[in-house]
Amino acid sequence: MAVDSYYETYWSSRGSNPKGQIWPELAALYQQNVPPKSRCLDIGCGDGRTSGLWLKGHGCDYVGVDISVNAVQAAKGLGLDCVKIDDAASLPFPDASFDAAACIEVLEHLFEPQRAVSEVLRVLRPGGVLIATVPNIAYWRWRLDLALLGRWNPLGDTLAVKEPWRDPHIRFFNPKILREMLVSAGFNSVQVGGHAGRFLGDLPWVGRRLRGVVGASPPYRGMERLVPSLFAYRLHAVAYKTPRT
Repeated sequence: MAVDSYYETYWSSRGSNPKGQIWPELAALYQQNVPPKSRCLDIGCGDGRTSGLWLKGHGCDYVGVDISVNAVQAAKGLGLDCVKIDDAASLPFPDASFDAAACIEVLEHLFEPQRAVSEVLRVLRPGGVLIATVPNIAYWRWRLDLALLGRWNPLGDTLAVKEPWRDPHIRFFNPKILREMLVSAGFNSVQVGGHAGRFLGDLPWVGRRLRGVVGASPPYRGMERLVPSLFAYRLHAVAYKTPRT
């Protein structure tokens, strides 16, 4: 099956058809790094609800791109400027076209994510910023699952544990791997952290009852900042094309 056909199904009633939604940590990353009036490119924008509505609502000039026609149509239905692309490694924009780029929960879906981030670097202006997020494959819960239960969870959808061989996630990252990929692509100011981890809410057997009820404590958040490779459920990177002045 061709990649674009796969994601047409993914973004339809026959597939996962996920509904995007911004979360507080992502909004904080945008607030800190993407000022109003920035021209922003959202790679793998999906239905536009994860980043598009927030960025446009905060005064940015927003453009989303996605391989799926279904996703692009959904985003356009929200009044967002979106373009169908064939490959994230070949963007239809001139060099130095954008002040900021977002790549949110996308890199793990790509066969060659290193080519995609190199292409992002090309279309960013000097001083431009990339904000990316990916699942953290080294999160303590996934380590525990593998070590004690012999269970591999690629994290892509609700069937990930039962049928990992057909999961949509095909590349996997920890903080070191994510940073090294961005540096090798040419970004020269890269910060990688993590967020969204928790303890009680992710305990095997217990967590299902507590999920959505018990959040992470301040001490846990402190450990997450210090050791994101172990305590963060999701990783985030803030990478600049040139060092900040």
